[in-house]
Amino acid sequence: MSQLQGAVGLPNKEAASVAGLSGTALSIAFYMLCSSMALLSNKVTIYHIPMPASIFCLQIGVTLAFLYSGRALRLLDMDEIAWANVKAFLPYIAGFVVCLYSNGRALAASNVETVIVFRACSPLCVSVLDWLLLGRELPSWRSTLALVGVVAGAAGYVAADSQFALQGVRAYAWVTLNLASIAFEMTYGKMITSNVLFASKTWGQMLYTNALSLPPMLFLAVSTGEQHQLGSLTVGALGMSWLVLSC
Repeated sequence: MSQLQGAVGLPNKEAASVAGLSGTALSIAFYMLCSSMALLSNKVTIYHIPMPASIFCLQIGVTLAFLYSGRALRLLDMDEIAWANVKAFLPYIAGFVVCLYSNGRALAASNVETVIVFRACSPLCVSVLDWLLLGRELPSWRSTLALVGVVAGAAGYVAADSQFALQGVRAYAWVTLNLASIAFEMTYGKMITSNVLFASKTWGQMLYTNALSLPPMLFLAVSTGEQHQLGSLTVGALGMSWLVLSC
């Protein structure tokens, strides 16, 4: 009888494993699509409207409007903002704002493939930080070889880049800052996930991240003088379309 149960149960386990792998692959593909579309839309939007901090303020504002509208309609279950959680989030918010702004400046100064190449190096940085700060294991030797291969590819890209030949290290100042902030944000984000409890982890973290990042992003917009560009800025229908799409 037990042998019969095992024989019957095996296909079910295999089916569950296949379904799990399919779900993971679908999530990865969807994440890649959203990430690439966000990079592309931000690049084109900043090209038409060279005010990255102001654009990010608008995007954050739209996200907050969506969250609060969803809660008002009882479609989303979100936590109230509590000071104890705010204190835990402040270092993450600093990294998030630097990450967003440096990404905008990098897209304005470089092409999309340069930003992608540098972002591809973030898993190696995060794995080392996880080991140093969170006590996690280092990647296996196979994973390490794969990550080193990615870094070697990035180094090859830099060596062949004409912008680097003309400007030197300064050509990659913003993308380097973006890479460092991504590594910090991802590592510290794992600590928040482990230590801060939310009624709804997804919507709660999204609310805190966007609500707390809006004031410093507004400060960056004003301190860099983006408001002075409004009088001479002319945005066509194409630029406005990309702005709406980026939100």
